[in-house]
Amino acid sequence: MAETLQQGLERFGSPVSYTSNWSERHVAYVCGLGTFSLSKGLITEKGVSGRFGSLVTTAPLTVTPRAYSELYEYCVFCGACARNCPAEAIAIDPEVGKRHAPCAAFLDEYRPQYAPRYGCGKCQVRVPCRDGIPRRKSAV
Repeated sequence: MAETLQQGLERFGSPVSYTSNWSERHVAYVCGLGTFSLSKGLITEKGVSGRFGSLVTTAPLTVTPRAYSELYEYCVFCGACARNCPAEAIAIDPEVGKRHAPCAAFLDEYRPQYAPRYGCGKCQVRVPCRDGIPRRKSAV
């Protein structure tokens, strides 16, 4: 897919380079695709288990408004991701959320063959945000 995009952009006179190493989830957040969960996953209309890629361009594009205004707006802070985490690396507190050091230490010990890019994904299964944006409980 990347090669097809590159060829298409170059036909229109836009140079292409591969020089970044940024968080695709953060790019997706900025672009209005979703908000973060305590596990640092991005909750979208399709759920938290997605994969993202980005294309940065100077092409004139129409800006679409975001459907949210808060960083954790789609997260209901239910704690399911924290309970699923075998490393106990997720706090049920948006000021803390996922702590990368204990997560990485756990994975380094139990899954060294996947270093340095890995994740166990246990925080993204059997959670209310798995398949979409979870509903908040109504105040009675």
